[in-house]
Amino acid sequence: MTDRRHKEPSLNPKQRKFATSTGVFCLVLAVSTTLTGCSQEKRNYQLPATFCGIHEKKSLYAPIFPPGDKLKQNSLRALKGVEESERCDYYIDGYVKITVNGDWYDKMLTPQPTLESLIAEHGNYKPKKVSGKHSAATWPYGAVSLVKCPNSEYRANLYSLTIYSDAIKDRDESHRVLGDLIQSFTSKVLKILPCEDKATTAAH
Repeated sequence: MTDRRHKEPSLNPKQRKFATSTGVFCLVLAVSTTLTGCSQEKRNYQLPATFCGIHEKKSLYAPIFPPGDKLKQNSLRALKGVEESERCDYYIDGYVKITVNGDWYDKMLTPQPTLESLIAEHGNYKPKKVSGKHSAATWPYGAVSLVKCPNSEYRANLYSLTIYSDAIKDRDESHRVLGDLIQSFTSKVLKILPCEDKATTAAH
């Protein structure tokens, strides 16, 4: 029975040399094109003067803003804890690339939220704890903090901040950058949150 499978055509030495040279050229061209494309990715817009209305160091939030041409923010109002849930979105070229949430949690809520349960809302990720003053953790595309902040208006005893950005592809670098940002950002937001224990402390 005749074997009808395709066989590699035989090449004479001259043809083989030409094919090899062409293959190397194509490989170099492909690599060159890829590298050139990557080098052209840059941020062509100005960073916001504040991060969701909070005066934060630009060096902390700059890395989570991806390349693009046009930046738009959905709200210029700062996260001040004046609503049960507040949200700040940054659009890059028409797409939401950064989201920041601030949420109160009812003290009667059972079970009470944890870093693990808050991160689980974003997917099946294992939290990576962040060292620092506040209880915080990261997952590959974001960071969350959970702090005590009693407030009778919302019947709350806990407040969380969540920062989402997938601009940093390296997992270790993402953990470092988002970890540093969530710790500093939480400290600054806490200064303006209406936590009732702050007033009590001041009175003493």
